[in-house]
Amino acid sequence: MKILVLFFTVCLLLSACAEDPIGQYATDNKPPQAVRNAKVSNFPGGATIIYDLPDETDLLYVGTRFTLPNGEKQDIRTSVFSNVITVKGFAQSQKYTLELVAVDRSQNESPPLEVEIEPEDAVIYNVLRSLTYSVTRGGFKVSWENEIQEEIVVTFLKKNEDKYELIDAIYTSEKNADRAIRGQEAAPTTFAVFARDMYNNYTDTIEFQIEPLFEIQLDNKNFLAMPKLADFVLNAWGTSDLSVLWNDVMVAGAVQGQVYYINAHTTITPYFTMDLGVKAKLSRFKTWGRSDYYFRLHHPYDFYLMGTNDLSVAQNSASTDDQWEHLGDFLSHRPSGLPVTEPATGEDYAYAAAGEEFELTEDAPAVRYIRFRVRRSWSGTTAMFLAEIRFWGEPLND
Repeated sequence: MKILVLFFTVCLLLSACAEDPIGQYATDNKPPQAVRNAKVSNFPGGATIIYDLPDETDLLYVGTRFTLPNGEKQDIRTSVFSNVITVKGFAQSQKYTLELVAVDRSQNESPPLEVEIEPEDAVIYNVLRSLTYSVTRGGFKVSWENEIQEEIVVTFLKKNEDKYELIDAIYTSEKNADRAIRGQEAAPTTFAVFARDMYNNYTDTIEFQIEPLFEIQLDNKNFLAMPKLADFVLNAWGTSDLSVLWNDVMVAGAVQGQVYYINAHTTITPYFTMDLGVKAKLSRFKTWGRSDYYFRLHHPYDFYLMGTNDLSVAQNSASTDDQWEHLGDFLSHRPSGLPVTEPATGEDYAYAAAGEEFELTEDAPAVRYIRFRVRRSWSGTTAMFLAEIRFWGEPLND
């Protein structure tokens, strides 16, 4: 009986091996058939190629090798489960001929299929064509479009005699970018700009001449806290000392006592009042949020700024909005455009860690006392936490 069972077991094993061989396909020298019927769809900096796969049982992948205009060699492969291959990294528009090759498991290559592509200009050229600039206090503002949101670097230079000096480099994939280049003297100056993509393609460098308007950063050592509204309850995780907002700790994450934190209130939206220490024509300000909650929870989203030169109004923590002069309405901006439910991206984090910048209009009056009032946080709460605030402008002597 034991011999009979063993006989059937061996037969079953041999049968299974015969039906389902295990291991590599047998090595041969027979090349696969060529890829057929390629169709090309060009886009900025590249192209997508759709094709028919050859009817081969041991097909491994379809690939193409080519050299980009900057001399970088590319070897792109796509598996047998796809009939689409995408090539990227081309600079300005021109025609290129690529060869698609099918490769089997024995590493035999098919005859090549020549495919002509003509990518559109890479995104960086459209960025530079769309770039506009305008004079502002302390420098200039720039904006550009990046329709397909490709990662790029826009670099700004200042000309000193016959040499360029780097002043800023903005890494972004933002669709509609609006930035400001600051820290420049109020004197006629030649600036320059160029763009680079992730494939090391560069645009030409474009020069422009402007004269930035005057501004300086207000000395935060002169800032003073004004009385807090008695109705506001401060969160114990934060601090009751408003001066934490100008203690030079910009990136305050999960460190207790480094943020000013007003709890949610059912009827009154959160605000704080401060003395700048000098009457000034403000041009802009920056805020730094709680770094472990950028663009979510109680991070200010919709807020406004008010000012006064009346000490009695500033000292009255219950003074109403109509006793103040309105300086501007502001919205926090997230470069990635992602919803509040998504965590901050690397670009979001870098933007917030550098301080969110908000600009006042030229018709905003000169003031000494400031009230910062939140309408709504990023998560729709009526609470607020903030780590730091800074102001720039032109101090007045009167």
